[in-house]
Amino acid sequence: MAIKNLDETTFKQILKENLTPAQAISSPEHLKGRAQNLRQIDRAFNSAGKHIFIYGDRGVGKTSLAQTAAFLHQSADAEPILLTCGAAPFLTTVRDAVRQALPLGGRIKQKKTEHRVKASVGGFGYDWAANISNGDVPPIETVNDAIQLLKYVGEAHSAEPVIIFDEFDQMVDNEQRKCCAEVIKQVSDQNLNVRFIFCGIGNSLENLIGVHLSTGRYLSPIHLERLTHDARWEIINAAANALGVKVSHGHLVRIGQISDGFPSYIHLIGEQLFWSMFDDEDLVDVCTQKHFESGVSQAVAEAETTLKMIYDNAVQKYLDDYEEVLWAVADHQLLRRQTTDIYEKSYLRIMAERYPRQPLVKHNFSLRLNALKSARHGQIIVGTGAGWYEFRENIVRGYVRLRAEKEGVQLGVEGYA
Repeated sequence: MAIKNLDETTFKQILKENLTPAQAISSPEHLKGRAQNLRQIDRAFNSAGKHIFIYGDRGVGKTSLAQTAAFLHQSADAEPILLTCGAAPFLTTVRDAVRQALPLGGRIKQKKTEHRVKASVGGFGYDWAANISNGDVPPIETVNDAIQLLKYVGEAHSAEPVIIFDEFDQMVDNEQRKCCAEVIKQVSDQNLNVRFIFCGIGNSLENLIGVHLSTGRYLSPIHLERLTHDARWEIINAAANALGVKVSHGHLVRIGQISDGFPSYIHLIGEQLFWSMFDDEDLVDVCTQKHFESGVSQAVAEAETTLKMIYDNAVQKYLDDYEEVLWAVADHQLLRRQTTDIYEKSYLRIMAERYPRQPLVKHNFSLRLNALKSARHGQIIVGTGAGWYEFRENIVRGYVRLRAEKEGVQLGVEGYA
């Protein structure tokens, strides 16, 4: 036992309650840095007919915010309905929502359910009442069908049902998005007792939902940004306090900088750092540089396989100088940077720390940057104008920083993001 008064069972329980790199958060006490977003959702839901659309970078915490908000606003007599969008038609996803609403337990007697169904969904015929009470939801062929079934959900599921439609960006068909927009409009116009929370990867609501409805009227858009440094530190400090240990301000700063503001990296590094402390042969209550380095190294090993593949595909070529070029792109707090700035302010500094490896001349450095835009390198970065570059997915920046830290090179040290 390396942490005072903590056996392994207690240590595991505290760690699991405070750090969840592989699972979305669903409680406000563990959702750090999102209080303002929760207030915005609360006020939007106070407006009749208003629904929520959360969008932003992959990995920024959209699902955690959605689930936390849903549990806050879903009435206590049931849990929120969580769905994932995809290639299936949107009306099929609505049917899935109805199916999830069906396990009513003892809350509603079958006779009462059938009466409600017959009264409110007569368009399906009397046989449908018996079928749905037995868990057989009929196919939904029109928006009107969907509205009638959602009306049933609003009556039968709970006092205040909330439905989350996650990964909305996976629904790429324009006609399906148009169908979704019409469902949202009808749910609001007909005052159905159900609230929606949509989540999708994107940098604008218009790109995700299209121009099929007045988004200002029916949807409250929330562009979720990366976590502030205070929120990043709060995640680690909350776990450290629960464990009765101390993480220095310097290590908090480095974790915040490496993570680039993406919650999953903070949870992952923290989890592995505390395991390193627990595995220490000596009794410890302060995180040392040894624990920090071990935690970062293990975090690289535990990181998402997809991110590893993206990184390795970009840098593991017959030339061995792509890695430092990629590190240089990820070095600064600015997401979009110009070639000269990357070369002079980041790359040359990095290569000075990599001695005896020699830096590329600027011309060859520019060639490597352009190559990283190509399909051969997985298009890990994109060009956004003459000589300007940024990562195709910002979450990859954090993984690049994690890999550089493992090799002893600190990125993101200039200012706070």
